[in-house]
Amino acid sequence: MGKSVYTAWVLIWLGCLLGLGVRAESTSPEVPIVNLYRGEINGKLFSAMTVDTIRSLLGPPSAIEEPERRQEGQETHIQYHALGLSFEMHHTREQVPLQCWRVHIYLTKTWDTKAGTFFLPFPGRLSKQVSQDWTPQRIKTEFRQWSPKNDPQEQAATLVHKDQRAPAAQEIYQVLYLDMLDFRINFFYAQTAQHLHAIQLTLPHTVKPKPW
Repeated sequence: MGKSVYTAWVLIWLGCLLGLGVRAESTSPEVPIVNLYRGEINGKLFSAMTVDTIRSLLGPPSAIEEPERRQEGQETHIQYHALGLSFEMHHTREQVPLQCWRVHIYLTKTWDTKAGTFFLPFPGRLSKQVSQDWTPQRIKTEFRQWSPKNDPQEQAATLVHKDQRAPAAQEIYQVLYLDMLDFRINFFYAQTAQHLHAIQLTLPHTVKPKPW
């Protein structure tokens, strides 16, 4: 009788452990999967993401950079340094949740001056298995259906300058862009280091984030 009771308690204990494990797994953040064709992260349009949407997908951010005054046109940055992701959130108008209008996907280790830490290379999956080893020629070949174009050198410099997290001011970038249905993809290729530094999904300035 004593042995049966002991066995029952062991089974109950194991069941509790398994239950905790399943519950922890179900609430853990998903591995980021980016569909470049649709502008989706784990099945969610980046342009429809609010702060709550991002948290539900990826968990708490590693840093949040907010403007001194919240007003229309000002931006909040939601950072996930371990995932190599940075979300720019736009204040459309008062009483409306912040919405994402631009996502930076860092493929190489990148210093974040404001946060005082590094963005690690993106560990998730990208369409066509894009990686830091891709060259401009391969991007043009693999995405030829969307007619990739080079940004003029001055425009490329402006885009990089706006991204205050460039690893080295001396680096020269080639920026290729694809115009998708309602968003743009920018590929930042570091010519000196010879690697694809980052990918940026962005809404055109003329397109406002859709109401949530």
